Amino acid sequence: NWGSWVGALSIGGVLNGLLLGVGVGVAEEIIFRAWLWEEMNLLIGSRWGLLAQAAIFSLVHFRSDSGVFAQIALHLGLFLLGIVLALRRRLDQGSLCGAIGLHGGLVGIWFVINLELFQFSTVAPSWLLGSGGLSPNPLGSLLGICALALCLWRQLTALAIAR
Repeated sequence: NWGSWVGALSIGGVLNGLLLGVGVGVAEEIIFRAWLWEEMNLLIGSRWGLLAQAAIFSLVHFRSDSGVFAQIALHLGLFLLGIVLALRRRLDQGSLCGAIGLHGGLVGIWFVINLELFQFSTVAPSWLLGSGGLSPNPLGSLLGICALALCLWRQLTALAIAR
C-alpha cells in the first residue's frame, strides 16, 4: 500500500526532468556554492563558511506541509546535502560542474521517478521516502540521511587522502 507502479515514462516527462535538473542545479549551485559560500568564507572563514552556506541552503528549502519532526529530518538532510555539494566543489578544485551534476541529477531523477514512474501513497513510511504526502522529499528520510552521511564520509576520506 506504499504506492504503485505507473510506468508512464514519456519523452516530455524525461525532458521536463532533465531541464528541471539542469536549471535547478545550475541556479542553486551558482547561488549557494559559488556566491554565498565565497561570501561566507570572507566573513567567517572557510570551515564556518561551509557550514553557514549549508545551513542557509537548508533553511531556504522550508516546507510547511509536515510536522516538526519531519521538518527537522528534512533540514538535516538538506544541510548534509549542502555540505556534500560544497565538498564536491572542493574536491573538484573549485569547479562547480560536479556539484551541478550531482544536485541536478538528484532533482531531475526524483522528479521523473515521482511523477512518471511511481504513484506514492500518503501511507508510505517517512523513513523511506521522507515527508510531504504525495510529494515527498527523500532527503528527509532515514534512508536519504544515511546515504548523504555515507557520501560525506567518503568525501572527507578523499579530502584527507588528497592532503
